[in-house]
Amino acid sequence: GRNKEVLAKEKEKEKLAERKRAEQAKKELEASLYSGPEIVQPKVPFGVDPKTVLCAFFKAGRCQKGAKCKFSHNLEADRKTQKASLYADKRDEGKEGAEKKEDDMSTWTEEQLRDAVSKKGNLKATTDIICKFFLDAVESQKYGWFWECPNGPTCMYRHALPPGFVLKSQKKKTEDDALRNQISLEEFLEVERHKLDQSKLTPITKETFAEWKKTRVSKKEAEAQAKESVKSATAQAGKLSGLSGRDLFTYNPELLLGDEDDDDEGADEDWDLAMLRVRTENERQAKETER
Repeated sequence: GRNKEVLAKEKEKEKLAERKRAEQAKKELEASLYSGPEIVQPKVPFGVDPKTVLCAFFKAGRCQKGAKCKFSHNLEADRKTQKASLYADKRDEGKEGAEKKEDDMSTWTEEQLRDAVSKKGNLKATTDIICKFFLDAVESQKYGWFWECPNGPTCMYRHALPPGFVLKSQKKKTEDDALRNQISLEEFLEVERHKLDQSKLTPITKETFAEWKKTRVSKKEAEAQAKESVKSATAQAGKLSGLSGRDLFTYNPELLLGDEDDDDEGADEDWDLAMLRVRTENERQAKETER
């Protein structure tokens, strides 16, 4: 009876050890499945079938949902989620395969031969000019795998950008960035002002401005008086060089009196006009001096 109890205890210990080993193996399996970088399912835009988007867990080999997964388990779907190249025409893929088949002329019929000759001989069948509808779609960010040209699949123009081609939107963005990086005139003046030696500059205050204005007015008055003195001396000496017509009548009003044969009334009128001109000119110069 005792041997049976010992055997039962040993069997129970073996079962417990086996259970522990199974749990440890399960933990190791889960750790291997969920270790590494975190996997995030791609965001599905509104109106797009999730079955057209590749499952991120399936791509990493960790999806356990199988057919119940709402995402696609077809690796070809991943190619459709990638952006279509702007520098390759999608129609070229089919053309390359067709051209390879056309290389073998031994199986051609007469109709196939005529069709091939007409395509090769027609210069308008293909061109290097970029399709305007393709450019509009790229500029408006509508181009993709499902974009269709209004000209149809037989459009004679290219649906690819040449190397180095710059879009208008990209060019505008580059110009806007350059404008934002430019320094304004106010900022430039402020930077240059701070470069000056402050110890050699006079701060602008009410007192310093009044003193500067007084000095400036005095300087202008002195210059005006010096000019008047030179002109007056020139006129008194009877020299006409360096004097304008206004100066001649200002410093010698007798020029307006006319001949002695004129009547007194006409002479008085000419004298009054000359004096009026002299007075007006003096008032104008006085106002300029006050400024």
